[in-house]
Amino acid sequence: MGDDVQVLIVGDGPVAAVLTPMVAALGWSPTTTTDLDEVAGALGVADAVVVLSHHDGTDGPAIRAALEAGTPYVGAMGSRRTQARRREWLLDNGVTEQALAALRAPIGLDIGADQPGEIAVSILAEMVAVRRGAASAVGSISTRDGAIHPDQEPGSAYCPGG
Repeated sequence: MGDDVQVLIVGDGPVAAVLTPMVAALGWSPTTTTDLDEVAGALGVADAVVVLSHHDGTDGPAIRAALEAGTPYVGAMGSRRTQARRREWLLDNGVTEQALAALRAPIGLDIGADQPGEIAVSILAEMVAVRRGAASAVGSISTRDGAIHPDQEPGSAYCPGG
């Protein structure tokens, strides 16, 4: 990611509403959309793609397009079950295991984030870590096994996605 960091946020909802101004506060340029045509149009300049939606018709195609475009940072929010479903869709739709290795999902640093603002901070911190080459020195949720919210019963966590 260069100096003028272009961040494409795919999805709406509480996390997108908080993340968008946080991205701008860093001096980066956020674009927020739920439209696949807009995703395709923005990929040529996107340094990061953050998928926050939980819509099958949007998530997989947006992730696939970002990975195919070689976007430096691609991450997706969601439970382990959601990630497994997306992974299956991506593999069934031409994404290779090698390409999937670049996907950060579940997205964010492992700081115990639960509320939309905390989740946005977690995502933004991971993006900074990747941009600065420090991602291996910090704990990402995507590299940890087990439940995202280990203190809650599976399926009981509220996901503030769009």
